[in-house]
Amino acid sequence: MANVTLLVSKSCGACPSAKTLWKGMKVKYSFTYREIDVGTENGQELANRHSIRATPATIINGKLTFIGVPTRQAAEKALAAKMKPKETS
Repeated sequence: MANVTLLVSKSCGACPSAKTLWKGMKVKYSFTYREIDVGTENGQELANRHSIRATPATIINGKLTFIGVPTRQAAEKALAAKMKPKETS
């Protein structure tokens, strides 16, 4: 299972779109998802570790994968490389 972390900022105009994208992806894919504000101690540590200077930033399985809001196709491709789609009933 993939682990998706979205680094966000309260003043970021694009962050709500990135949040919507990743939350919507959970409908099709099963992955853990968390949002971390860059203004928190955990957010600062994560930003420093990955040399992130802009939000939103997406980290998948510990690797910085996107800066900005990815297209749905790019997000799906990144997830597909790490996991299988949810089974539908």
